[in-house]
Formats: sequence, structure tokens, C-alpha cells
Amino acid sequence: MATYLNEVVAYQRQHFDVYLLMSAYNSVTTFDLEPDHILQYKYKRHPRHFLSAMWQIHQTIRKLQPDIIHIHSSFAGLLARGLFFVQPRKARIFYCSHGWAFLMDTKPLLKKGYLLIEKLMAYKTDVIINISKHELESSIQLGLSASKSRLVYNGVREREVNTLIPLVEAERGPDVVQLLFVGRYDRQKGLDLLLQTLIENPELQNYIRLYVIGDSVIENNEWIFPDNVIRLGWVDNADIDRYYQQCDAVIMPSRWEGFGLVAVEAMKNRKPVIASRRGALPELVEHGENGYLFDIEYSHELLHILKHLNKDELKNMGEAGYALYKNKFSAERMNEELVNLYQHGYADSVVQGASAPGRLELSKRAGDVHD
Repeated sequence: MATYLNEVVAYQRQHFDVYLLMSAYNSVTTFDLEPDHILQYKYKRHPRHFLSAMWQIHQTIRKLQPDIIHIHSSFAGLLARGLFFVQPRKARIFYCSHGWAFLMDTKPLLKKGYLLIEKLMAYKTDVIINISKHELESSIQLGLSASKSRLVYNGVREREVNTLIPLVEAERGPDVVQLLFVGRYDRQKGLDLLLQTLIENPELQNYIRLYVIGDSVIENNEWIFPDNVIRLGWVDNADIDRYYQQCDAVIMPSRWEGFGLVAVEAMKNRKPVIASRRGALPELVEHGENGYLFDIEYSHELLHILKHLNKDELKNMGEAGYALYKNKFSAERMNEELVNLYQHGYADSVVQGASAPGRLELSKRAGDVHD
């Protein structure tokens, strides 16, 4: 979330008077904003803190009197919109969950609860921003307002990489394919599925080397990592492009993805993506063009792909992915679409020659680098 907010805030401060309000718990605070425009409220994810957090948020809204409130993440969406059922509001509310909780691979009862909350909160929302067609179409089918729903793909900015950080690796032959996984060690990201495939097929160690950026965040996993897996831990976001550029392909065995920002980061760095056919990933990866798709229910599909990887083909796919990134997933395109949404959603306040309306970016937590 921090990478996304940094990009959005840096661009929008050129057009609006932007304030950023976020939880004081475990949040990044290095944003391209004046220090007095970065505000925090005290909150930890527990029901006993809900009312206090809601009150702090609304006190800030009352003080700033913003014209537009853009809310990021489901918890921030609940905290910010909840009190508007009993308090008046003047601001136009834009909301993005950055991945619908009711589309996660979780218990049916939880899904129903998440959906019910989102349907209720939609009454106090002017524009619902979806980060993929999958999220947009699925949410509308499940009953969220089609007239309020919009699609804005996430975008990332190109950065020049001057030096490369050598990957830590054992001796390997020239034909060994270097794969990169980036993400949390949790059920969503599906690293356990990939590790299981490598363990069950030890012959892959002869021509596959997997580098893993990330670590456990909440879950305590006792996974087995084969000898051809190199664990790099978390990497500074300023350095991560250097790792992308040294691999042959990026692999995403996710069980669900609202968008799949890692895939776009790979395409930006001219790397193909090997991804599951889950969530929004088929919108980002075209099988045989800029990567490969596989069904996680059928492990033989992933095994077949891994056994037949060719470095020259991967390089050509990486170039195709870069062209797709430039066309659909650039930061410039994302920022322009968001500003256009604001202008249409608050047309009376954004007129030629008028002062820019005040903006409040509201995030429950701004500390997550990867989606």
C-alpha cells in the first residue's frame, strides 16, 4: 500500500491540497508531503478500538473540511464511512478496497459478512474504485452498485537502475533458469504450492533456481525449502528492481489476487510472469505472450511449464510484457484516470480558474509494500 500511496500522493499534490490520514500503528510515514499534511490516528485491529478510531477520523475530517475523501482498504472504509450514517457529510467519498475481502479464498460465512458490510457502506460512498475487471464484475454480480463502480488499474513508475545487486547463488550451469517469487509467506500468495512442486520433483533442481523475496507476516509457516531455493528476506523497495532485472521470469502461484502488482513490476522490468489462473492474474498475463498461466488445482500444469522453460522464449515474452505495461499499467495512466474520476465526481468544485479542492487520502495502514 505504501508504494501505491506514495505514487498517488506525489502526483495529486500538483493538483490538489492533499492530506494523508493513516493509522499510527505500523505505518510508513515517508511520503512526498509536508509533515503537517501527514496525520495519524491511534488504532490497532481489534473491535474495542473501532469507536475510538472512528471518532478520531471524524474529528480530523471536521477540522480539515475536505471536498474529497479517498479511502483506501476495507478497514479504513469501515472506520471512515460508519459514522456518516449518523453524521452529515459534505465531502464526496471515493473508496477502494484494494482487493475485496468477500472474494478471498476463505470461509463462506466470512465472505457473506464481508459482502454485507460492503453493501451497507456503499450507501455512504459516491464512487467505488475497483483495481481489476475481475473485482469490478464480481462485485457487481454480488450486488454492489454498478452505477457507482469504476475500474482503475494500478500502475507503477519506471525507475532507472544504475547498478545490479548480485544474487546470492550456488554454482549453476548456463541453462539454469532463475525464477523470482516476491511476496508474503501466507496462504494467499501460494508459495507453499510452488515449494511442494519442487519437493515432489527433485529433477527440477538441475535446471530451476528459485529466489524468494519476502517472509512471514502473520502466519507462522514451517515450510520445507529445497536446496535450489534461495531465501533473500524482505528487500528495500528502492532496490527491488535490481532483483527483478536479474531473474529470467517471475512466478506467482497465488490462490487469489485482487490485482497482482508483482506481475506489473515484472513487466516493467521486461520479465515474463508465470501465474495461476486466479483472480485478476489472467487480465495481466496472456498465456504464451507475456508469460504462462496454470491451474493450481492441477499441479502437472505448473510442472509442465517449469520443465519446458526456454531462456530465449522468456526474453521475448519479457519484451511483450513491457509493451503491455507501457500501454495499460503505467503510473501516468493510473494517476490521470484517478484525477479524471475526481473531476467528474466533484465537477462543481473543479472548474477552470478555480482553486484546487482539498483532498484527504485515508488509509487504515500504509505499511504494506506489496499487494
